[in-house]
Formats: sequence, structure tokens, C-alpha cells
Amino acid sequence: MVRALVLTGPNAFELRDLAPPPARDDNAIVRVELCGNCGTDVKYAAGKLAAPIPMILGHEIVGRVEHIGADAARRYGVAVGDRVIVESSIPCWSCGACRSGAYRMCPTKGGYGTRSGLANGSGLWGGLAEVVEVAPGSIVHHLPEAISPEAAIGMELLANGYQWLIRKGGLQPGQRVLIQGCGPQGLAAMLIARRLGAIDITMTGLASDEARLALAASAGIRTVVVEPDADRTAQLVATGGGFDVVLDVTGDPRAVATAAHHLRPQGTLVLASIVGRGVDVPFRTDDLAYREIRVQGVLSKDERAVLAARTLVESDADLRAFLERFITHVFPLEDGAAAINARAAGLPGFVKAAVRPNAA
Repeated sequence: MVRALVLTGPNAFELRDLAPPPARDDNAIVRVELCGNCGTDVKYAAGKLAAPIPMILGHEIVGRVEHIGADAARRYGVAVGDRVIVESSIPCWSCGACRSGAYRMCPTKGGYGTRSGLANGSGLWGGLAEVVEVAPGSIVHHLPEAISPEAAIGMELLANGYQWLIRKGGLQPGQRVLIQGCGPQGLAAMLIARRLGAIDITMTGLASDEARLALAASAGIRTVVVEPDADRTAQLVATGGGFDVVLDVTGDPRAVATAAHHLRPQGTLVLASIVGRGVDVPFRTDDLAYREIRVQGVLSKDERAVLAARTLVESDADLRAFLERFITHVFPLEDGAAAINARAAGLPGFVKAAVRPNAA
């Protein structure tokens, strides 16, 4: 049997024994080494995002191939024993979006830890389990042994930062960028901006984000502590405003609503925040129009961004070491709910939590 932590309702979890997935020619089975937890997991767990309950959460999946069928081996180019990451999307590869390369926009895609529940096949579609079945159509990336599971999770976040700031945000060397939100995703985006050659990188956070802001400051980044209910524009006046790009990763509608205020005319606002169902964000659209602000929504990285991030991480030991510092708290599978709610618990020195489903 396979142990898995199953989400059965809002913030309700059960540790279950599930049947192992079948070994077929067109699938693979990955034994999970580490699964990162992020803010999206928190929203799924709380019922703020639609989910196929019951389901297994966890979409930041790093593990080793335990079985791979002949068809799957040809597709993915990996073998038993290889360390891999599994992208969260399971595209159909038949629709217009998939055929055009925009597979993340596939209207019928499945998703590890997000869109595929226990009622679908083996049900082992999330990283909070001892093994994950890799479905046909998935996207799998081989990881060199130099990239630890902790650094691999950071690498996935780095790929998001590359996608959002460079490919979608158009950030150029010598420009100024404001990153609203100092969680692991904001920290990874900061690393991308620094690597690109942005001349001024500012990051915001809350007073409770002390460890995260300290990590950013250790990289030479200017940090600003904001109060959620105060005037954010006034709090950021010392930065001078006029940023070329603002990236919001707070998930806070109050931060999103005022983000464009910090841009220069014709600047770009990149919105990566998922605020949840039933939440309205009051944009002042006249301000966007008069100053010709470009608003770019972003979802996640694609394969090109993952490959770029893997190249950066593989070639830079210092970068790998910095990414490993993101994972400050690791929980066993039976404590997976505590991992998802780790930030709310106010754990000392908290930056990011992860779950190790299999005992080391």
C-alpha cells in the first residue's frame, strides 16, 4: 500500500493507505523525496480555490523514478533511479492551446495537487504521498545529482521568476523592479532580477516576515516592511517610486489594488497573486489608462523557463546553496497539514515548509 495525506474538506485531512499505481508502458512511478508547500496549497486546503475533493495536495514534486514504462522512457528521456521534477500541469496535447505551445492554458488539463482527485485513476496525483503516478502527457525534467531536492524546489520557483519577470514582464538590465511579497516565490524572483542586472531591487513584506526579509537583505536587496491596513503608497515613498516593473506575489487584494501606483508611466504590472474565489480587487482603471500601464497576468512557468532555471542552478553552487536556505522546516507525511499551515503558525525563522513523505 501507499501512504498518502488526503484532503477531504476545508482544512480536513486523512492519512490513508491507497493501492499502489499500476506499472504500465505509458506511465512512470516516482518515489517522492520532497514536496514543497506554497500559498496555493493553503488556499486549496481552506476551500478558497475549487478542488476535486477528495484529493492529494502537493505540486512542487521532487523524487526518483521507481518505475518507467518503455513508452514513457522514450517520451521523458529518464530511467529508473534518476532524480526528477514533475511539472504540475497534465496537458491534453490535442487542443489549440497545447498545439500552439501554450499548454498551461489547456482547458481540460489535469494537475498534480490541484486538478486531479482520488476519483481519477490511481488517485496518486499529489506530492503529499509516498509515490506519485506520472500520467501520460505529463512533463518530467531530469535533475543532475548536484541539485539537491531542496535546491530543486527552489529551482521551480526560480523558473516562475524567470517566466514572470523576463519573459512576461519584459524586465531589462539596468531597470528598477519592485517585488511585492517576500515569500519564497518573491525571493526567487529577486534572484532572477539580480542575475539579469536590475540596478534597483526592492522587496516588501510584513513585520511577521522577519526571516524572509533577512534572507533578502543578505543578498543586498532593499527591503520595506509594510502594514496591511496602512497607506502602502506612503510606506513606499522612500523608494522613490517610478519602477519599471512591479511584480505582485502577495495574494493580498489590498497590495494588488495599489501596485500600479509605484510604476513609472508605461511601466508593467505583473500579477502573479491568486487571491481566491469571491474576492474583488478595486483597480483605478483611469490611472492605468492615463499612464499607459501594462497589466500582465501570469500563471506559472513553462518548459522553456524550467530549462533556463535548471541551467542556472546546475552551473552555480552559490545559487544552489541560497535556494536550499528557502526550506527552513521539513515535516513528515503525517504532519503534512502542519506544513501547509506553517506560516500561519508563526514558526521561528520560517521561510518555506516542505514534506518528506518517505523516511530518510
